[in-house]
Amino acid sequence: MLLCIVAFGVAGCGASPPASTPPLQVTASGGPTLTGKDVHITSFRGHPVVMIFWASWCGPCHDEQPSLNAAYGKWSARDVAFLGVDLRDTTRPALAFQSHYKVPYPSIADTNATLAVEYRIPSAPALVFLNTQGKVADVVLGALGTMSVTDFNAEITTLLGKSPAASA
Repeated sequence: MLLCIVAFGVAGCGASPPASTPPLQVTASGGPTLTGKDVHITSFRGHPVVMIFWASWCGPCHDEQPSLNAAYGKWSARDVAFLGVDLRDTTRPALAFQSHYKVPYPSIADTNATLAVEYRIPSAPALVFLNTQGKVADVVLGALGTMSVTDFNAEITTLLGKSPAASA
């Protein structure tokens, strides 16, 4: 039991990604947004998707949100979808976070961490990149705390079917 608690603590907020992650076959369908609208992940098929796992209580999530807003501004016009997943949070602080940072994309309320479990996300922040077929292309635990903006842009460029050098 103690070993499990220590392992969970190490995998917490801002943890480094594992050296190698096997490809995931996820069947998660989506859920209600913080404002009550249903979002189905399958509705994004045909577009690369950046799923941002965050929480209002996560310090690094606050730090990286302005960069994520900028990434949305750059890539949404190129048919890249962004979808937040608010982890283990309550509605009021989550909506306050979205309002404060002017988050431009919707977020699914994942209060019981159902989506997080499906995508093997132990804690926020984390990024999941889905290809145009809706399959997991990459998972980054620690999100922009462990991934540079250059690497983020290269990941999306690859998902769009272009070489990273062509988008620089």
